[in-house]
Amino acid sequence: MASRTKNATRNIIWGICYKITMLLLPFAVRTVMIYTLGSQYLGLNSLFTSVLDVLSLAELGVGSAMVYAMYRPIAEEDTEIVCALLNLYKKIYRMIGGFIAVIGLILLPFIRNFISGDVPKDINIYILFFVYIVNTSGSYFLFAYKSSILNASQRNDMASKVNMVTGIVKYIMQIVVLLFWHNYYGYVIVIPITSFAANIIIAYTAKKMYPQYICKGNVKPELIKEIKGKVFALFAVKITSVIYNSVDSIVISAFLGLIVLAKYNNYYYILSAIISIVTVVFTSITSSIGNSIVLESDKKNYNDYMNLSFINAWIVGWCTVCLFCLYQPFMRLWVGKSLMFNLDIVVCFCIYFYAFQLKSVQSAYKDAAGLWKEDMWRSYAANIFNLVMNIILVKTIGIYGILISTILALTIITYPWQTWMIHKKLFHCSMWPYMKKLLIYTIVTIVACLITYGVIGLVKGNGIIDFCIKTIICIILPNILFLIISFKTKEFKLMLETIRKIIKK
Repeated sequence: MASRTKNATRNIIWGICYKITMLLLPFAVRTVMIYTLGSQYLGLNSLFTSVLDVLSLAELGVGSAMVYAMYRPIAEEDTEIVCALLNLYKKIYRMIGGFIAVIGLILLPFIRNFISGDVPKDINIYILFFVYIVNTSGSYFLFAYKSSILNASQRNDMASKVNMVTGIVKYIMQIVVLLFWHNYYGYVIVIPITSFAANIIIAYTAKKMYPQYICKGNVKPELIKEIKGKVFALFAVKITSVIYNSVDSIVISAFLGLIVLAKYNNYYYILSAIISIVTVVFTSITSSIGNSIVLESDKKNYNDYMNLSFINAWIVGWCTVCLFCLYQPFMRLWVGKSLMFNLDIVVCFCIYFYAFQLKSVQSAYKDAAGLWKEDMWRSYAANIFNLVMNIILVKTIGIYGILISTILALTIITYPWQTWMIHKKLFHCSMWPYMKKLLIYTIVTIVACLITYGVIGLVKGNGIIDFCIKTIICIILPNILFLIISFKTKEFKLMLETIRKIIKK
C-alpha cells in the first residue's frame, strides 16, 4: 500500500511538472514563430501534425490495452507472460509504424490538396511533410513499446522526466533556430531528433530498471481475445480526441486556409490548456472513485457523484466566465488584432469549453467503473455526427461550422446519452434530478458571464495593467456570485466539509 501511494504521488508530481512544461514552452514557440515567420507557417505546422494524428489512429488504443494487460502479471511477478506481451506489443507497433509510413507516402503527393489558398513560397511542403512522416512512423520502430513496462510498473514518472527534459531541449532548440536563422526547415528537423532521443533513453531506462523483461514468447489466444475487446472499446475514446482537434484542423485548412487555421489553433490552444489543467484533478481521483464504487452503496456513490458535479460545475463555470471575459484582451496582447476572431466566435469557444468540460465527473465515474463498452457506441455516433456536420457547415458558415458541429455533438448526443448510461448502468436511478441541477448551474454561469463582462467593460484600456485588473475582477466577482447563490445548498455545505477534512489531514 505504501509503495502504491509513493508511486502515485511521484507520478502525479512529475506528471504535473511535465504538463506545465509542455504548456508553457509550446506557447513560447508559437509566439516566436508568429513574430519571426508568420501565421502561415504556424498553420502549416498544425496541418501536418493533424494529418499524422489521424494516421496514428492505426494505434487503435493498443498501448492502453497492453499496459492494462500487464498489470496483473507484473504484480504477480509472472515474467514469462510480461515478456510475451512485450513481444506482441513490439510486433504490433512495428506493423503500425509501417502502415503509417506507407499511407503517409501515398498521401505525400496530394498534401497540397489539404490546403486552401497560398502556402509560403520559400519552402517545399513535400519535403517537410516527409520529415513529419519519418518522425511519426519512426517512433513506432524505435522502442516506443518499452514505455509500457514503466507505465504498468507504476513508474511512468521516469518517462515523464525523460519526455520533459527532451521536450525542453526540443523547444529551446526550435526557439533558437527561429530567432537567429528564421528557418522553418531547421525548426522541423529538431522534431524527429529529439523524439527519437526520447524513445531511446526511455527504452534504456526501462531495460536498466527491469532487465528481466525482454521480447520473447507468445501470448495465449484467450488473452489476445481479451486485449482485442479492450482495444475496440478504447479506440472509441482515441478517435474522439482526434476528431475534436486534428480532423477539425484538416477541414479548416482544406476549406478556409492556413491563416484561419493558425488563428483557430491559437484560440484552441488556450482552451485545451485550461482543459488539461482541470482534467488533472479528475484523473487523480478516478482510482478513489473506483474504490468507492466497489465498497459503497449506490446511494452513497450517487451522493458523491452529485457533490462532485457541483464542484465541477463551479470550477467549469468560473473558467467559462474567465474565457468569455479575458479571451479577447489576452489575444490582443499576445498575437495582435490581425489574428483575432470576433466576439461571436469567442462565445462559441466558451460554449464548446463548457459543454466539453462539464462531463468530467461523468467521464471519471465511467472510467472508474470500466463502462467503456457500454459507452462505445455513443462515442462512435457522436464522432460520425461531428465529422459530417463539420464538412457540411464549414462550407456554409465557415469557422462557425467547426465549433457549432462539435457543440451540437456534445449537447445532442454525448451529454444526454452518457448521462442516461451512467445513471442506468451505475446508479440505477433516474437522470432527471441531475439534469435539473445541470440546468440551474448553466443559468448561473450565463448570468455570471454577463455581469462580469459588464463590469470589466468599465476598464477601458488594453495594456498589461488593464489586463491584470480585468483578471483580478474575473477571479473575484464570479466566485462571489456563485457563493451568494449556492451557500445555503446541501452540496456547498458538503464541499466545505470536504475542504475542512483535507486541511485537517
